[in-house]
Amino acid sequence: MKNETQKSGTELLREALNKMIANPTAKINMNTVAKQAGLNHSLFRKASYSEIKSEILNAQKTRDTELENRSKDEKISMLEAKLKSTKSKLKQLAEESESPSPKTIKETEGAMMVRLVEMYRFNDLLKTQLAEKHGEKIDEETGEIIEINFEKRR
Repeated sequence: MKNETQKSGTELLREALNKMIANPTAKINMNTVAKQAGLNHSLFRKASYSEIKSEILNAQKTRDTELENRSKDEKISMLEAKLKSTKSKLKQLAEESESPSPKTIKETEGAMMVRLVEMYRFNDLLKTQLAEKHGEKIDEETGEIIEINFEKRR
């Protein structure tokens, strides 16, 4: 095998290109390959380097396609994650819309309290009417019958 100093420019560029192809994150172009090989990129102007120049351009096209596909895959996975989070938020909003709002709960509680107060008033009215009819005395606090007038019951 030849030493590093005895290798031709084409061999150095080809080795640099192979190293860059092996690294999936490396950006491949004529400047980076020349820099990796330790040579000046102006060598590609010479006709003797046209073969390696076309190899670099082909590798560059391939790498650009790979990066584009990778970025599309990343976009797809990002959009899938957004879709998943949006679906969970939508489900949560649907569950919240099914449960009554605090305003509705307060209105319902108020209406129930009004109805309950009416029922207690009506109950008290009935008790007093019944007590007057049968001559009973009822304790207001406990609701116990204190005295019954049996003569009036008949």
